[in-house]
Amino acid sequence: MGLNSIRGNYPVMEKTSLWSARLDQRWNNRNNSFVRVGVSPSLVTGLPSTSQNQVFGQNSGSRAGYNQSRDLNVTFQHDTIVSDKTFNEFRSQVARRGLHFGFSQLPGGSDIGVNIPGFAYFGREPYSTVDRIERRFEFTDHMTLVRGSHTFKIGGDYNLIQLRSKKAQIFELDFGGDVNFGGFSASTFGFPNSVPGVTALPGTTALQSYGLGIPTSYIQGIGNSNNPFDNTPIGFFVQDSWRMNRHFTVNYGVRYDVELSPLFRPATAVNAAAEKALGVVEGIPRDYNDVAPRFGVAWDPSGNGKTVIRAGYGMFYDHPLLATAFDSVTADGGRSVQLISTGGTPSACGLVTPDCATAGGPGTDTPANLNGSSIFQGVLNALPNMFYLPNQQRFDPLASGSIFAGQAYLQAGFPLPILPFTLPLSKNFVYAYAHQANLTIERELAGSWKFSLAYQWTRGLHLNRPVDINSTDPKLLAQNAFNAAASGLSVGNPLTVVVPSGATNTCVGTPGGGSIFLIAPGALGQGFAAASCNPAAAVGFVGTPAFFNFFRPSGPNPSFAGLVPGGYTTEVGLAALAGYPQGPGVPVPWNSVDAQLSDGNSSYNALTFNLTKRFSKGFELLSSYTYSHSIDDSTDLQSPLEPQDSRFPRLERANSVNDQRHRWVTSAVFQSGSAKSGDGALKHFFGDFTLSPIVEFSSGRPFNVITGEDTRLDLGASQARPSVAASGTAGTTSAFIPGVVFVPASTCLDNSGATFNVPLVAPPAGCDGNLGRNRFSSPNFFQWDMRLSRRIPLGERLKFDIIADAFNLFNRLNVAAVNQLCDPLAGATCSAGQPTASYDARQFQFALKLSW
Repeated sequence: MGLNSIRGNYPVMEKTSLWSARLDQRWNNRNNSFVRVGVSPSLVTGLPSTSQNQVFGQNSGSRAGYNQSRDLNVTFQHDTIVSDKTFNEFRSQVARRGLHFGFSQLPGGSDIGVNIPGFAYFGREPYSTVDRIERRFEFTDHMTLVRGSHTFKIGGDYNLIQLRSKKAQIFELDFGGDVNFGGFSASTFGFPNSVPGVTALPGTTALQSYGLGIPTSYIQGIGNSNNPFDNTPIGFFVQDSWRMNRHFTVNYGVRYDVELSPLFRPATAVNAAAEKALGVVEGIPRDYNDVAPRFGVAWDPSGNGKTVIRAGYGMFYDHPLLATAFDSVTADGGRSVQLISTGGTPSACGLVTPDCATAGGPGTDTPANLNGSSIFQGVLNALPNMFYLPNQQRFDPLASGSIFAGQAYLQAGFPLPILPFTLPLSKNFVYAYAHQANLTIERELAGSWKFSLAYQWTRGLHLNRPVDINSTDPKLLAQNAFNAAASGLSVGNPLTVVVPSGATNTCVGTPGGGSIFLIAPGALGQGFAAASCNPAAAVGFVGTPAFFNFFRPSGPNPSFAGLVPGGYTTEVGLAALAGYPQGPGVPVPWNSVDAQLSDGNSSYNALTFNLTKRFSKGFELLSSYTYSHSIDDSTDLQSPLEPQDSRFPRLERANSVNDQRHRWVTSAVFQSGSAKSGDGALKHFFGDFTLSPIVEFSSGRPFNVITGEDTRLDLGASQARPSVAASGTAGTTSAFIPGVVFVPASTCLDNSGATFNVPLVAPPAGCDGNLGRNRFSSPNFFQWDMRLSRRIPLGERLKFDIIADAFNLFNRLNVAAVNQLCDPLAGATCSAGQPTASYDARQFQFALKLSW
């Protein structure tokens, strides 16, 4: 599809209605009840997608989603005055939400999703379709008791949340197909990355890779996602407000929460053993020790009410996102499979049958032809039970007989070059909580003016974040690629090295003049830099990374077990022989295990100054300035937001994406006097006017810079960052981030954290960028809004208002998002930091209001 034909501006619409009715009943002087019924149908179209961590301004209309919901709730409350000093409140609620989140109805909305970081995102929203019914049954009871100078409160609440669906699927995660394009180095296409006399040969940009039809990865969900569940949060609290004297009040209490969260049985025995071995579960582990104390004081040191000092501290537990539970069972590699393939060379040759053996020679028919390029270009020579749809560039996600569903590929002995990835939770997952403390000093100034100074501190612990606990070994991949090249094999990408086929325990020549002694044809051999396997020219073992699951801790790829005598046991033996990871002792049928861990942290410090003036003499003012700093080591639960290197997530600690150092907001109300009978014409003309300005200034927010390349060799490119070099160094620059030179990733770490250097090609393979997360900030924000209104009395009770509103009065360009892409392998310049979306330009709004 030509990108010029894609719409970047698309219609957005919302139709939401709120209907409610309430019936109150006063039973007697001590008992009151009410019943409230609410209904809210809603339809929103043009919802911008953020599923791939893309910035605003790069989504097409076809990538937007639409959300349709119908909410119904019935609330009952009964209040009882037990005595003059005892009060009880009981409340119950029954609520239902029917939700459909679908892909765009614009042209291309149902097509395969295409992601080109830094340029465009179009096609089906990967997180659609969702069809679910949520039911909530809630019961709460709170009692207040006044005893002397103490006011006690005690209570509890019980919730039952049910998730159901009348559809065949609940959450079709990536069922439409999701293809990612990134840059490739020159060596990917068989060229050297550098030649004598030339600093470097440029690779392709993500946009050029799209033009070539060669993706970095192809992802598709296949299987059954209809997995209903229940969740039951229960909580209790007790607190006391103790007025020690008229100057000093103490509040203290404690709350206990427990959540009977959903847990799912593994779909297969293979999954059960693998999950136990890796320490992960499907669903949310239950946490039974969530005890949260709270404490606060209020002090009037002078006793005249002009100065008040307040301080408080509390622990607050979070409810884990139920989306993590659902993702863990939707992408479990059993019930529902997240199939992933790298780009590779497109080929119409067979996967296991010799369709091209005569025409192309031995080796052209290989499971490696099951790659993203073949799928995306519609040329894949698929097996019938793959249910490939070439015109749709994807597989049938709902075919129950698919070889990808229910781990049928294992039973069939079909070698899957890249195993599915999973989204489980750590079995040691605990609920996030925050320590919060504050100190506020308020002082009444002359007349109606008041000033306050407040400090707030928040420390977040056990925040959930996605981390690949089964990450590839970049040192082994790089060394294996070096051994392969030294043995005379052509190496474009360390991930795609393939040991030649032939007879076991024989020596085969290579195109580069070397040779390989075949220990396991197609899987493992001993490399030699000279012909005839000359022992004097031995260079080390050469393995097929796909056979050994790219040297992940989980050990070899069990889908290749049928290709070697002795099956999986032989695979493990071969890994032990070559010094590769052997796994936990059971087959693990996954590549990346993007587990939700609860080891994230955050901190927030803020100092706020407030100046207020109560309305008097036709004037009111509120002015607030906040200086704050927010730091964390994770952003969200989405797998595209994993650490740059999942082996070392602690290196992600940096300014939070929500960090905003300065924010000043001032609002005011100015009223002219009311015009009265007998006043002059001038006073009548200017009377009854109200002018209300709002002025806001805030500093920009941090943003990440990524390369869009899989420099880390972990089959992902959305989190890879470049390195930065000293000013004046040859590299890539951006006009929007002056003074910074970006160079290819240069921090190469083995599994222990020590640096390594494999003399393969420049830049080194398997390396991280030394650029920190969220290193740069977007431009500042400034906006002036204004309202001008005039009230015209029409008799004693009837009033008529004429209102004019102006938003962004001075029509300042406020940047909403910037480009995050800078690939040093793609050229001397990049567009990182370039604005891609802005907030609204100047707008005027007019209204008429009649009140009586």
